[in-house]
Amino acid sequence: MNVDFIIVGKGLAGTLLANELLRQNKTFVVFDNTDQPKASLVAAGLINPVVFRRMTKSWLVDDAFPCMETTYRQLEDLLNVKLYFPGRMMRILHEDGVVFWKEKAFANKLEFYLDTEPDINFTNLHISNTFSFGCVNKSGRLDIQKLIYSFSELLEQKDLVKKEKFDFGKLTFKADLVSYMNITAKKIIFCEGPSVSQNPFFKNLIFKHSKGEILELEIQELKLNEIVSGDIFVMPIGGNRYKVGATYSWDHFDWEITDSAREELLIKLGNVVSANPEILDQKAGIRPTMHDRKPVIGFHPKYPQIAIFNGLGSKGVLLGPYFARQFAEFLVGTSDYIHPEADIKRYF
Repeated sequence: MNVDFIIVGKGLAGTLLANELLRQNKTFVVFDNTDQPKASLVAAGLINPVVFRRMTKSWLVDDAFPCMETTYRQLEDLLNVKLYFPGRMMRILHEDGVVFWKEKAFANKLEFYLDTEPDINFTNLHISNTFSFGCVNKSGRLDIQKLIYSFSELLEQKDLVKKEKFDFGKLTFKADLVSYMNITAKKIIFCEGPSVSQNPFFKNLIFKHSKGEILELEIQELKLNEIVSGDIFVMPIGGNRYKVGATYSWDHFDWEITDSAREELLIKLGNVVSANPEILDQKAGIRPTMHDRKPVIGFHPKYPQIAIFNGLGSKGVLLGPYFARQFAEFLVGTSDYIHPEADIKRYF
């Protein structure tokens, strides 16, 4: 089999890159180790264009946000499923936060993404009393799990998926090509999420993965349409169900759920919501993050046939489409640009 590209990994990064290469009419095959946990199958899919701690725009959001919207709507049309749910996020503000919100909204030119005046009229019987809320209008969520499953079905119909673990020992190089068993390709791109730490070609990059846990709850009486954000987020996903999260840990890198994370999230939820939640599910995952919290994109300095597209981290839903499109254009030769803060060259 001769293809343009081999893609290893089929989480959010691999899915978005495969979609862009499909749009470019390039041939590829995707390796999906179904026994390997995927951070994307745990992630809540929250979209937030603002860094609340500093009240600044998220990195590259002015370029990434429109690309995100067009990509997810294109994928909805391609897959004939609903994936992208734009909506409002209500940020809990205390008295000192109101002044900070108003000052920074103008100073940092956030008017496109949020209401510069705090909302004193937003109420919900089961949301704890607070001074006011800051409203982010350009928020929402992506159903990442439905995206990955639906795109997988499309690739399987086209016979473009190998559901097996990738064996690095079987990868060989031929001039400007790579070969893997009976597959020959011009390039191989690794989109392995946190598993990249065990990749022999990229194990010396500086990773700073983090473990996160979220809860899925049913809260019958809450009747909330907006995402509420404070120490945690409470995100409606339909049918009186909510995702609540998330925890952060840089000390443990297993995929096991913990009692301590569940207790932490329920305590923080109780500080925001006065209701009786029923726990439907708890999930844990490892966020693929680099030391500087920027993606890592580009070619191995010694093996120009080998590339990486990884490290999307907690902003992957927002930044992923922008960088997938940028890298796909680089791969097919219609552009020679990779954002310097995401370029793998910063490690060499």
